[in-house]
Amino acid sequence: MNPYESLEASNPGNGTAAEYEFIGELIKQYTPGNILVFSVGKDSSLWYSINEGGNTLFLEDIRKWIRFSRKVRPEINVLKVGYSTCRRNWKKLLGQNDRLQMKLPDYVKNTVWDVVFVDGPRGYNDKVPGRMQSIYSAAQLNTRNILVHDCDREVEKTYFEHYIGQPTTVIDKLFHREINLK
Repeated sequence: MNPYESLEASNPGNGTAAEYEFIGELIKQYTPGNILVFSVGKDSSLWYSINEGGNTLFLEDIRKWIRFSRKVRPEINVLKVGYSTCRRNWKKLLGQNDRLQMKLPDYVKNTVWDVVFVDGPRGYNDKVPGRMQSIYSAAQLNTRNILVHDCDREVEKTYFEHYIGQPTTVIDKLFHREINLK
C-alpha cells in the first residue's frame, strides 16, 4: 500500500488516494518549497515530509488539532488563526471582501507560495465557520497553485469559482487552479 492509499485507509470519509496523490505530487514539484495549508489533520505529517527542507506552514483554528499535530510531529509549524464567519451566512458574505479577509501575519502575506491547500476550517454544517474566509484569503496570496478540498459542497465550489476561477484540474472533490504569477 502506498502512502496515499494508507492515508485514505486511516482517514475514512476525508480525502481519496487519488486526491492525496495529486497533492503530494504537486508539492514534490516544488520541494523544497513554500507550502501553506489551511487546516491540520492526519495528512499534515505527509505534506511536511514531502516538502522536507522547505517551508511548510499550517493554519488551524482548533487547539485540539494543533496539539494532535504537534504530538505526531513536534517540529511542525502551525499558526493558530481565527475565523469570524459562519457557514450559514455564506450567500450574504459573497462579495463582502472586507469581511472575508483573515488577519494573517505579514510573512504569510508576503511569501510567494508554491502551493496553497485549503482544507479548513470545517464547513460541514451551518454552525461552523465554513471556508469562505480561507478561500478568499488564499486567493489574495501570491501563489503558483491553489487547491480547495470538498468542492462537491456548494459553498466551496461557489467561492472557488468566484474568487479563484475555473479549476485547472478536478480530482474527485479536489479543485486545483494553476496561477500564472505576474
